[in-house]
Amino acid sequence: MVPASGSIGDSDSSYDDKTTLVSEEVLGDGAGETSSLLTDKNANCGAADKKDYGAFNEKDTVIPEEFDGNEYEYHAAEIEAALANGQIPWSEEEERTVLRKTDLRVMILACVMFFSLDLDRSNIQQVVSSDFLLDTSMSTNDYNIGQSLFLIFFLSLEVPSQLMNKRFGPDRWLPTIMVGWGIVSTIQVLITARPFFFFTRAALGFCQGGFVSGLAFYVSSFYKSDELSVRLSWIWATQSGTNVISALLASAILLMRDVGTLKNWQWLLLLEGLLTTAIGIATFFLIPSLKTPGIANIFTPREAAILRARVEHDDPSKKNQSNKDVGKRQTPKQIAGSVFGALTDKYLVPIFILGYIGFIPSVTMRYYFPINMRFLMFDTTTINLLIIPYAALNIFWTTTFSKLSDHYRTKWLFAVLSATWVFPNLIFLQFLPYSANRWWRFASYTWVLGYPYYQPILVSWVSANSNDPDRRALAQSIYNIAVQLGNLTAANVYMENDAPYYHRGNYVLLALNLASIVLAISIRTYYMRENNRRDMIWSTLTELEQMEYRNGGGKEKGNNRLDFRFKI
Repeated sequence: MVPASGSIGDSDSSYDDKTTLVSEEVLGDGAGETSSLLTDKNANCGAADKKDYGAFNEKDTVIPEEFDGNEYEYHAAEIEAALANGQIPWSEEEERTVLRKTDLRVMILACVMFFSLDLDRSNIQQVVSSDFLLDTSMSTNDYNIGQSLFLIFFLSLEVPSQLMNKRFGPDRWLPTIMVGWGIVSTIQVLITARPFFFFTRAALGFCQGGFVSGLAFYVSSFYKSDELSVRLSWIWATQSGTNVISALLASAILLMRDVGTLKNWQWLLLLEGLLTTAIGIATFFLIPSLKTPGIANIFTPREAAILRARVEHDDPSKKNQSNKDVGKRQTPKQIAGSVFGALTDKYLVPIFILGYIGFIPSVTMRYYFPINMRFLMFDTTTINLLIIPYAALNIFWTTTFSKLSDHYRTKWLFAVLSATWVFPNLIFLQFLPYSANRWWRFASYTWVLGYPYYQPILVSWVSANSNDPDRRALAQSIYNIAVQLGNLTAANVYMENDAPYYHRGNYVLLALNLASIVLAISIRTYYMRENNRRDMIWSTLTELEQMEYRNGGGKEKGNNRLDFRFKI
């Protein structure tokens, strides 16, 4: 008897006596014996998975006096009691309605929030396609230093920002830092030389650090595990969508030469900074929060109860994920211990390394796309429009590969296929004759940058193989730090003394790309061997010993548990 892949064990009870009251009223005397959401955390087996849609038909709700007229709490307790009795107390239509509303309000806003992030951190690429470096008396190496400063501060704020996100709640923390980076982006209009350029890049990284992992943490509160990967791909596809929109905006704004007292690149920074500041302010009022019964008037009280229950039923570790940690401060020693544990998790470190090296080739070429197109004698407007083809390809292939990864329930294969996509195009670019038509170089850049960005797949891989809510939150931050370290490396691969064809830099990119392919295959082998080892140990236990272990026995925790199997 081998356990199914996933986390198995007892879940904690988080409901008060009101739950027991409804259990006895609705389900009979025996229901009071079960007060936790799931008596068995195994998401793949058990009575609760025998769906009984329609067991609780909607009817006029009469709120018992014990709930003080709180319809949300009543429905939450009612649903809790039904789940404890092995029933699914909502209909398929109700679940579809909840999911549709969640997509419309949570995901659309999440994508707009990510758009705000990426617009302000990447518009420097459109700026350098103008006379920005000349006007500010800066060199390409100065540009590299500015990008490096941004990334250093961006990644250094990952864990602190995630702790603040948990303490104050995403509905308050995320809009706050959005307004902060909007203001910083706006004052970039005052750049006249290197010092203030360096300051604004560092300040922008300071404000934006931790936002990506914080947004992923926030979105995961609304979705089941088999619904999350494709929705994360929507967020990261927004990055390519932002490239298209920003290219169109830049093409128009950079035509504003000699308008007023500002240069065209100053108009670009000013207008886009004001736009993202406005988005940050609006987010304070628009962001849905699971801590609010009725969830910002999006859902009825019953729908809000269904939303929380379906997510917690799928993954009981998310039961307290949306709660603020006010009054639950950890000591510095406890925080350091938790961070160190996540950082040295031997089962997640290989994915961290893959996140570090896997995206360096494409990020390097994305950073230098405007500069290289300018060398090929394309004008500023054309350069910004040339971003659109690779961005459109990237959106399509990123979402397609994420859907296929979910459908076939495999991560490593699509990581390998994505990395393999880049390799032949880098070879082509490296050995392209100097006399080749400039459109051949453009085509090579387009195919590299239009590849399926497998970031959503790796993020979901880290989440699936953490098997602990606290470890999952920190592991997501550490993974994103690894990615940002890769971006930091990417900003320094192409050097000025290697211009304009960057042959030395391209050899580095080829080596890293090949290493990422080998590493993804090695991770698959590593997980398979570990799963087989646990299968052998598990098979030596009696059924009684297996049951006791599932119900909380064993000293192992998280992804070290014998009844946990790694997603491959």
